[in-house]
Amino acid sequence: MEAAVLEYPETEIALSDYERERGKPMPSFNHSIIQARISQQLLNAYEDRFDILSELALSATVPPTVPDLCFYPARPSNWLDDETSVSRVPLTVVEIISPSQTLTEMTNKAVTYFVAGVQSYWLVQPSLRSVFILMPGQDELAFHNEPLTDPTTGITIDLKKVFR
Repeated sequence: MEAAVLEYPETEIALSDYERERGKPMPSFNHSIIQARISQQLLNAYEDRFDILSELALSATVPPTVPDLCFYPARPSNWLDDETSVSRVPLTVVEIISPSQTLTEMTNKAVTYFVAGVQSYWLVQPSLRSVFILMPGQDELAFHNEPLTDPTTGITIDLKKVFR
């Protein structure tokens, strides 16, 4: 397994295959558990209305992206016709900030999603136990230790259960 190398003036950082393929850092333990807890709440409450998808490659964005989670209107599954990269634009994208990512990097990523047509972007900040919802042309919404409701989809989750 050959790793790519990013060159910096005094440092070289080797990227894993995971990081190269997805264009983002390897998830940490906290990242992983938050992703699972958000998914669990969403699937329990909204599986009839939305398809909640994890680590889906999106060709609908330029450049292509792999968000932590994304939501689509529910549709019947077709087990005979699979997609490795999806060109349909999700309603919502969730990104969980990893320790090596910056807030600027992640808010800039929101622009990529909005240009593609995403209606809301959840930016999860684990160390502050907060979630920010960004929407095109609107002020961001901030949630901490309270129920989060996305005005574009009506989805609500309990952040006390996410960050317990």
